[in-house]
Amino acid sequence: MDVLRTARLRLRWFRQSDAAFVRGLLNEPAWIAHIYDAQVRTDEQAAAWIRERLEARYWLLGYGFWAVERLEDGELLGLAGVIQREGLPHPDIGYGFPARFWGHGYAREAAAATFDYCRRVLGLRHLLGTTAPENHPSGRVLLAIGMSDEGLQQTEAHEGLSRVYSWHDPVAQDDAGEIAALRARWHAALRGTARPALMACVTPETVDRVMASRTDLSPQALDHLAQRWAPLADDPTLRAVRTPAGWRLEVPADR
Repeated sequence: MDVLRTARLRLRWFRQSDAAFVRGLLNEPAWIAHIYDAQVRTDEQAAAWIRERLEARYWLLGYGFWAVERLEDGELLGLAGVIQREGLPHPDIGYGFPARFWGHGYAREAAAATFDYCRRVLGLRHLLGTTAPENHPSGRVLLAIGMSDEGLQQTEAHEGLSRVYSWHDPVAQDDAGEIAALRARWHAALRGTARPALMACVTPETVDRVMASRTDLSPQALDHLAQRWAPLADDPTLRAVRTPAGWRLEVPADR
């Protein structure tokens, strides 16, 4: 499922056929040194990592880490996107590319597009970025896209110190404005080009109900769910609920 495009790149959902690339990426020396060692050594383990760490988040959160492809030839270049890490108060922008693709501006282009998507499509008003203390190239990317350096911090998400970068929307918005923006995003997810963000519009209880017995995490399954919910796109009676992640819509159990 396509998420967004830039001048040179397409960001899309990862799929099981990307397992060999993901195995290579997770075993890049820079990934292990600056992020972590996922202990993924085979394509089978990589396929499981994709399902558990990537595909599941597309459904649980409505966003995640996406595959970065070059539009020119379709070559898979790396990973970029945004996740909610346990131990961090706000979603965290991240990216990773094999060393052979460094120096072409791909990370900055993908991160900038992700930053814009987070604000425009997901309606996020606070964002973080974290790097290893010595990972200055990644820090320069985060600064270039508009985040501020908050210095070295001990977070609950990391064992050692991390350099934390942040952004928050300086424009205050009242509840009515946030709910109106949520309903516009809901409409776009059901009827427009923002389908991947569908689950970012609904309450955690709605997500839990949808995921209770789900085994199919494919784009086609999300399209089917959107078709089922399509009559609710402009339903003003859907209740908006304040959650820790912001305002969300409560979809009735019978839908």
